[in-house]
Amino acid sequence: RNSRPTPGMTRGNQREVDRARAQARAAKHKKLSKEENKARAKTAMSSAQIMRQKQVEAEKRKAEEAEKKAKAEEKKLYIKFIRRTLQDFYRREAPDKVDNVGKIMEKFSGKWARLQKGLEKTYAEKAPDLSDEAFQKVKKKIF
Repeated sequence: RNSRPTPGMTRGNQREVDRARAQARAAKHKKLSKEENKARAKTAMSSAQIMRQKQVEAEKRKAEEAEKKAKAEEKKLYIKFIRRTLQDFYRREAPDKVDNVGKIMEKFSGKWARLQKGLEKTYAEKAPDLSDEAFQKVKKKIF
């Protein structure tokens, strides 16, 4: 049944159709030449290199973001340290100024060395240590 040509098709026409199908199948399963294989391998290698480069860049970005986040966290902890140190200091030395710690923090925001000098000038030996070294010591114990 299947070997008979379909009605309306001549035997020569059927051969052409079969030949075209065979060529399509052969083209689909065709083996590549050495040059084509080399070109395909080179493209695959360059694609892999591009992907590796993108991965390295992504890891670098993540590391930078983590570093920024750590620095921001460190800054928050330092400001918290300064606030606590000033509050404790003023409770001992000048209880009337404890309520002004917020204003003092705003006024000297980012100028902690200047605040330190002012406290040393006013309170001499009793002045609290607001240095980064003192913060690092306290940070290990408290935070």
